[in-house]
Amino acid sequence: MRAFSQATAFVFALLPTAAMAAEPVCLTKAEATSLVAYALPQAINGTAKRCAASLPATAFLRTRGPALAARYAGQKDRYWPRAKPALLRTLAAQDAGSARTMASLPDESLRQIADVFVEGFVSQRIAVRSCKSLDLAIDLLSPLPPENTAGLIALTLDVAGSADPRFGKITLCQD
Repeated sequence: MRAFSQATAFVFALLPTAAMAAEPVCLTKAEATSLVAYALPQAINGTAKRCAASLPATAFLRTRGPALAARYAGQKDRYWPRAKPALLRTLAAQDAGSARTMASLPDESLRQIADVFVEGFVSQRIAVRSCKSLDLAIDLLSPLPPENTAGLIALTLDVAGSADPRFGKITLCQD
């Protein structure tokens, strides 16, 4: 159960604005998968930064994390068209004014803000005691393409929301 909790914490770190939303946010499976796939490189980098001092030099995040983040980043453009509306909807659930401001930005600016936010949020929020488990989880998921990893994370969000009301801020709706 502890490993599930740590994995769930990582998953919610990928969708920080949705996890903090005042009202539940309903994302389709495709939207959640796109948003997570888009955010994965920054989440991996943020996790690597947070955990660098607590992991051995041979840990996955220290040795192969940057390459995995780069591989996933190479496909970000593909996910942005569905990730953007999902991001804006999760922002709107927290603060409609901020969401309107963000929606008015050019895509490149919005993407840069989202990237910096996800990486910074993850690097600040992950508990150092979770680093070893997260390193293993990312290593186990690393052979998968981003859409499969993101799909598993979206599924975990859905299951976690059903299993524990604390995680109920994000729900998967029908596609």
